[in-house]
Amino acid sequence: MSTALTEIPGWYIEFQAALLRQAPRPGEIDQVTAEGWTSNQKGLREKLAGCLLPQASVVPVKPAKPELLLKPVGTVVIPATTVPFVDKDYFKLKRDGGICSSLGDNFTNWFLSGDGKTEDPESEQMLRYHKLRKSSVDGPIITELGGEAKAETTLAEMFSLMEKQKNGEDGVLLDNGFSNIFYIRDKNGVLRAVLVHWRGGGWDVGADSVGSPVRWRGGFQVFSRNLDLEPSESSAPVQV
Repeated sequence: MSTALTEIPGWYIEFQAALLRQAPRPGEIDQVTAEGWTSNQKGLREKLAGCLLPQASVVPVKPAKPELLLKPVGTVVIPATTVPFVDKDYFKLKRDGGICSSLGDNFTNWFLSGDGKTEDPESEQMLRYHKLRKSSVDGPIITELGGEAKAETTLAEMFSLMEKQKNGEDGVLLDNGFSNIFYIRDKNGVLRAVLVHWRGGGWDVGADSVGSPVRWRGGFQVFSRNLDLEPSESSAPVQV
């Protein structure tokens, strides 16, 4: 086969494919015709351009915006503490002079057993609380909050909110049977999901692994340090 035949341009091959497979079969193009097409590509292209099928316009498809799990509701200011927070001194059942209607086994084992957990005093803090739009396990929630550092809160902060509503008063904590979720490190430094909900005239406190397959229900409330997520409705910080 001559060099001329091997140099027939790719646009011509594409043109032939566009003509509904009407290209000549092998052996139907003689040497003179092939060389003419090769030497007069510009003219051939101009004459045949009108026969080409128009290319379909490509409309870019905008990727769908992922639906967020959390709806920011508002912020709450937690007062500064001046002494260490010893959890065993505060998380007590009502019969023992505390404000808790029950303390779950996981919470007791991970936070209160042995010497329990002691947290250092801290300056005034601001937390944001979010409504969970739909059911979810902890992993996606923590990711949307910006990671563990922004998701993490403390026992002292959680208890400050519980104490403000110890008799069922109105406040930022849900008291309708839905859970309030806090991500707190236990006495061994492991991040846990700690849940608080109102039951039996007091606060029911439990804890679960952040790797648990259990899904939190939509409508539950999540607390974090992520102040970057703006609330859908303007609201001033609540003072505790």
